[in-house]
Amino acid sequence: IRDRFCMSGGSHTSDTGPVRNPHDPTRGSGGSSSGSAALVAAGEVDMAIGGDQGGSIRMPSSFCGTVGMKPTHGLVPYTGILPIDPPVDHAGPITANVADNALLLEVIAGADGIDGRQAEPRTEAYTDALGESIAGLRIGVLSQGFGGPSAESDVDESVRAAAAQLARLGANVSEVSVPLHSMAGALLLPIMQSSIHTLLHTDGGGIGHEDLFVPGLLDRLGRWRERADELPETVKTGLLYTEILRRRYGYRYYAKAMNSVRSVRAAYDAVLREVDLLLLPTTPMKATPLPPQDAPREVVVAAAFSPVANTQPFNYSHHPALSIPCGRSQGLPVGFMLVGRPWEETTLYRVAHAFEQSQ
Repeated sequence: IRDRFCMSGGSHTSDTGPVRNPHDPTRGSGGSSSGSAALVAAGEVDMAIGGDQGGSIRMPSSFCGTVGMKPTHGLVPYTGILPIDPPVDHAGPITANVADNALLLEVIAGADGIDGRQAEPRTEAYTDALGESIAGLRIGVLSQGFGGPSAESDVDESVRAAAAQLARLGANVSEVSVPLHSMAGALLLPIMQSSIHTLLHTDGGGIGHEDLFVPGLLDRLGRWRERADELPETVKTGLLYTEILRRRYGYRYYAKAMNSVRSVRAAYDAVLREVDLLLLPTTPMKATPLPPQDAPREVVVAAAFSPVANTQPFNYSHHPALSIPCGRSQGLPVGFMLVGRPWEETTLYRVAHAFEQSQ
């Protein structure tokens, strides 16, 4: 069970009704891999796999209190999963603890010889990192990840407390700055032109890339045109917005946004030459209330996209990012995110496991 057409960071647009948070049924489970995180958090399954194009593994992990890994782009084959946009399509594990997460990634990572997103992915034995000391590792607390327009102070405080705990465990923790992080959200809307084109105009197949295409699935998805009035408000808004953008400006702003991705990636890379990892809140807030059924469009769309501020940039930049629970506030989980250099998932697990075992 997940948000319909995967266009939401909440969990309120599923065909079968909202996916309720196991810790508070009046609140969402995060999206769009809502069911994966909710089932793990509820103890119904030990492990799950999610898809992540803007945070859809990490946001539900933050809201539900699970461990969620968005690996380096192309590390895990995307074959057989409905694509949204090949440059940002990621698949990865959602689990109840760090050890299970490392184990599942070990199983699913590596080239499959089919997925065109993969170019010689570099795999490691991720479970070997478990139990290693983090003494001397350099962790940069990303200042722009805190205090944003939708940030909750208790979330920021919990994440800074997690950073302090890592310092007590021997890591060298310092504040770092990536000013472009605060502006990376501006890339979402123009780049959505490509996502909507793949998902709706080509019925989930996309064009111009090598992949495994399932004609029957494309046939089924194409039937949305017969039931367009039933699409979630998030998808309707995206469809209308991108069509207006195309008619007025063509793909000019999509091109400018994709060119800007290089600058964003380079900005993170520059800081990651000075530190080994970045640390910031996964989502600026705890699990948000589910919008009522009669909520206006503005409320539904805002609830879908407000959690993505910190997660979305790393889909564009392709850096691995791991969400780990770091406590609770008002009965709800709080998650922090570790971001590392491409192919260095082992370092993320090393730090996450040390923190988890210290709790």
